Amino acid sequence: MVSIAPSARSSAPDRLGVPDLALGCPDFELIAESIPHIVWLASPDGATTYFNRRGVDYTGRRPEANYDWGWVNLVHPDDAERARLGWEHAIETETPYVLEYRIRRFDGAFRLHCFRALPMRDAAGGITIWIGTATDIDDNRQLELSLRSSEQEAIQTLTVLQQIESAAPWGFGFVDRDFRILRINESLARISGTSVDEQLGRTVAELLPPAIWSQIEDAYHRALAGDAVVNLEVSGPSASEPGRTLHWLTSYHPVRVDGEIIGVSNLIVDITERKEDGEFRAAVMDNMAEGLYTLDGDGILRYMNGAAAKMLGWTEDELRGKPMHEAVHFQRADGTLCPGEDCQLLKVRAEGLDVRMSDETFTRKDGTTFPVAFSAAPVRIGGTMRGVVVVFRDTTEELAVTAQALRELAKLSWVGRIRDAIDQGRLVLYSQPIVPLGEGEPSEELLLRMIGPSGNVILPGSFLPVAEKYGLIGEIDHWVIAEAIRLAAAGRRVEVNLSAISINTLDMLTFIERNIRETGADPGNIVFEITETALMQDIDAGASFARGLAELGCRFALDDFGTGFGSFTYLKRLPVDYLKIDIEFVRDLTTNPANRHLVRAIVSLAQAFGVRTIAEGVEDEDTLRLLAEEHVDYAQGFHLGRPVPADPRLGPSRMEFPGLSIDTATREVVSAGRVVEFTSREFDLLAQLASSPRHVFSRDQLLRSVWHSQSDWQSAKTVNEHVRRIRHKIEPDPGKPRWIKTVARAGYRFEA
Repeated sequence: MVSIAPSARSSAPDRLGVPDLALGCPDFELIAESIPHIVWLASPDGATTYFNRRGVDYTGRRPEANYDWGWVNLVHPDDAERARLGWEHAIETETPYVLEYRIRRFDGAFRLHCFRALPMRDAAGGITIWIGTATDIDDNRQLELSLRSSEQEAIQTLTVLQQIESAAPWGFGFVDRDFRILRINESLARISGTSVDEQLGRTVAELLPPAIWSQIEDAYHRALAGDAVVNLEVSGPSASEPGRTLHWLTSYHPVRVDGEIIGVSNLIVDITERKEDGEFRAAVMDNMAEGLYTLDGDGILRYMNGAAAKMLGWTEDELRGKPMHEAVHFQRADGTLCPGEDCQLLKVRAEGLDVRMSDETFTRKDGTTFPVAFSAAPVRIGGTMRGVVVVFRDTTEELAVTAQALRELAKLSWVGRIRDAIDQGRLVLYSQPIVPLGEGEPSEELLLRMIGPSGNVILPGSFLPVAEKYGLIGEIDHWVIAEAIRLAAAGRRVEVNLSAISINTLDMLTFIERNIRETGADPGNIVFEITETALMQDIDAGASFARGLAELGCRFALDDFGTGFGSFTYLKRLPVDYLKIDIEFVRDLTTNPANRHLVRAIVSLAQAFGVRTIAEGVEDEDTLRLLAEEHVDYAQGFHLGRPVPADPRLGPSRMEFPGLSIDTATREVVSAGRVVEFTSREFDLLAQLASSPRHVFSRDQLLRSVWHSQSDWQSAKTVNEHVRRIRHKIEPDPGKPRWIKTVARAGYRFEA
């Protein structure tokens, strides 16, 4: 055995304020300077002794300016006292320091950081040093999941630093040919747990445990034979820490005098902490949630942890030695190529700057992409940029949570808008005609709309789900029902929708009865529509409610019939007057034979129960014809009329019939045995609209004056004769040229 000399590195000047104990470990600077966070050290009494290069660059201050308690000057004035007291408390109680506060960046901007520090203790339990990090969390403060991920990243990074001990001591010794120790230094003497004086003159085999001597005995013999043994790794039990295994890197060289080997010199480096740290780092890297990989100066992969491999679908062996940009970062989320000059990771290598990206895309082995957030920092060794460390995470779930949060915020914003609309009287009812295809009276379905502050019309799908979720639907239903009964009191036949909440409201029937009584409305003119979906929530309550409506004299319609599993059950248990055939069965009736069979079956079933049918979503003449052939009783849809304001006082009540002839527009009038009596102004308007490529008719104008007398209708031999009588009435002077475009309906002709 030989004595040990002090490390040349341990006597080197301290360039960044790193304690000698930390500089003794070659990994400390590499890790501390590579981590994309501020790393700092403090003495047991809390005085700061070290800031890594990122801390220096970030604050724009010399390291010495932040030492001792100078770092407090970086803290925002509103946070300084809290930060100082928190640090004093951690020092006093010897507990970890965890606090968030703002510090000043080099450009004067204050940004929120998460400061963490853990005490490192010696074998006796005393604090030898504090190791801390500061993570910029300003950008991600509003996103809880992003904040948690940032904290986790900082904790994991700090955990790696916890295990880095202060030194890797070097020792040396010299033994003679009998392996008796002639010289030894204290570092090497500590291995056997005795002093230098106690070891001099004794053999190595006497002093070392058998487990260690058995590993190095052959190396001594080989050195005496003239062969140097270099970098032999040796492990053995610690003399001072029972249960701990120590590791050394040893070298043995023959010592010659006048060509004769007189003994062996040995050089030993304690690599225990480096080896333990390496094992720990490997365990941390392979178990951390974030993906991590390192690139060399050419962008070639050198290391990738298990999380990265799992997210990317590649194994480390498959990617090692390959350029990562071409493998995982070559395209954007929309599939367009991401050229190398736009790659932020390549810029880290080229410019040597830290990069943080929260909206990037990586590509998996199978070609699919996923959103990522990453931070990348250059690795510098001896002032030379040697590679890049990249830490990334899959943000798919974060983005989904953020999107859901935004949707919830949007819904909440609707609550106020709905409340204002109710209070300011901006709820309105629109009317869409329900036209009889045979016998029967025309009616209209009342549809809820909301008028925005700027006068725009808002459809119910934008606000009713929010109203139902946040308890406003009951108030809306009461308003709709009251308005519907008011219109019915004016002699109009109306249908109105009810929500599931209204069905289960105890006083709803009482409310309906009171409004009918107060307005004098004929309950037979009111049809309440309830969807199968609403009934599914409580069929017993729905049946009770429907029976209550029937007792009041109101009608009951089962909406969206055929879409639920309990359609026949509802028909049997409820006093149904109308079945509304769902639009899904009507939309492609002319091209889908299956839908025609379903419509035919529904009509047959309805007739068997004495129930009338209404087809929704009629958008063309062919569909209307097929529905009539299948004996559907009523039709409703854009082909027959678009929704318009139900109250004429709210604006012009305009019914749109795009691409239809005039006879279709007047179908409900003619089929009801009524003939329109036109005024002179209406005559001009009708003639003008008839020649227009887009026929838009005013319901009020077409239906304002009707003849109800069946005798008058029957006395007219043809509609032509009736039209001539009307024309003569409004235009007594035949010399004035007026005309109506010829149109056809059921063999009749309107002629000028």
